[in-house]
Amino acid sequence: MTAKVDAATRIYEASISDLRRQHHALTKRRGRGRSADASNYALGAGLTLVGMEGVDDTALVGLMAHPDQMLAWLRQARERGAGPMFGDLVKAVFADPACYSWCRRWGRVLQWRRRKALYDAAVTSFMASGKAGPKARWRREEISDDQAALIATLAHILSEALPELANRGEAFDWIYARGGNPTYWQEPASPPALGLAHD
Repeated sequence: MTAKVDAATRIYEASISDLRRQHHALTKRRGRGRSADASNYALGAGLTLVGMEGVDDTALVGLMAHPDQMLAWLRQARERGAGPMFGDLVKAVFADPACYSWCRRWGRVLQWRRRKALYDAAVTSFMASGKAGPKARWRREEISDDQAALIATLAHILSEALPELANRGEAFDWIYARGGNPTYWQEPASPPALGLAHD
């Protein structure tokens, strides 16, 4: 009898322990709670319910950022028999190579602007934090793979010889002195305007 009670107790304790572990993991998981990630995941899940699965997210950003153009194209798609779901209309718009290309180019511009703002904020915050100081411990570490790739890219773009740098700090200073990541030097070109009645 005692052995059965002990065994049952161990099972319950293991179950409680597992439930605690699962609850802890759930609170850390992306897409849960009230985080920005959770809101984004919920929005994405909602879009799949209206037929948007498989739609190019970059092109969708470009389309939705131009509501007058979007409404005109969606109306044309509906008049041509596309539907019944919102996603069906969007996919019909994107079936036109000119519309798709225009939306995708605008999406790239808008995504670049967002990433550029985040990049600038991260660099500014890091420089203002004092962590970039000459005695920071990270400076003595080996040059990272990302730094090495960025150095090679910058040297190529600027027609400079590859520098001989001893550590992560020297690499950081070299990159920073040359303007940082060239991805954010210039905004991608915006596409030309398309008329609302484009066919």
